[in-house]
Amino acid sequence: MKKNRLSQLLFNITLIISFMFAASIVREQIIYRVEGIKRYKMYCLISYGLLGSILMIYTIQIDSTMILDLRFLAVTIVCLYAGMVPAIIAACIIGIMRLLLFGITASGIIGAATIIVMALLSGWTVRLPYRPFIRF
Repeated sequence: MKKNRLSQLLFNITLIISFMFAASIVREQIIYRVEGIKRYKMYCLISYGLLGSILMIYTIQIDSTMILDLRFLAVTIVCLYAGMVPAIIAACIIGIMRLLLFGITASGIIGAATIIVMALLSGWTVRLPYRPFIRF
């Protein structure tokens, strides 16, 4: 069982890294040269919303009743690269896909709301001034 969890985690990490690699190629070759920053933000929110939805499908089974997915990483990444508004929209896409894929239940609504709150917190954190050394 432990080997299965490790392979599921490795698959999720590989999926995120390969997606970020493909996104960087698209960003450099198509978006920046042709369309500009607004098109790039639109591309980010749609593509990372799709990544979060894919990460929800490939979950990591912790035990018989608990699963883990890494969809919050997609929201955090889009918040770092594109900003708070695309992160919130990508989180809404992920939340809607959560409800469509797994049904409208109490846990589905909580999961959809949680990812939106995660986008808000990530956006707030990114806007904070960076202080690597804070003296007390």
